Amino acid sequence: MKLIRAVFRPTPVVFALLLGSFALPLQAGVVFERVDFRPEIIRVQKQEVSRDQAASIVKRRYGGKILAVSEVQKNGRPMYRVKGLSDKSQVYVVYVDKQSGRISR
Repeated sequence: MKLIRAVFRPTPVVFALLLGSFALPLQAGVVFERVDFRPEIIRVQKQEVSRDQAASIVKRRYGGKILAVSEVQKNGRPMYRVKGLSDKSQVYVVYVDKQSGRISR
């Protein structure tokens, strides 16, 4: 009985994948070991809702036509006052918070 020995010879592609998978955690760790890394600087500021976005939020929710959009202060918060006309020809007024985009009556 003859014994046959299998020899595994990685191709250059397999070798590159193996090498890359070991190097990835090392590269990711370098970013967080920096001395000047401060998460509060990277925090992304939320942008305010624009006039057009407020109109589209209300139109999506209530349908119909948007008649007017104006900026107002309600309970000390900056808001948009959106006046619309429903599909049943009823005029409605809602308020959209400039920072969160929430609708209130």
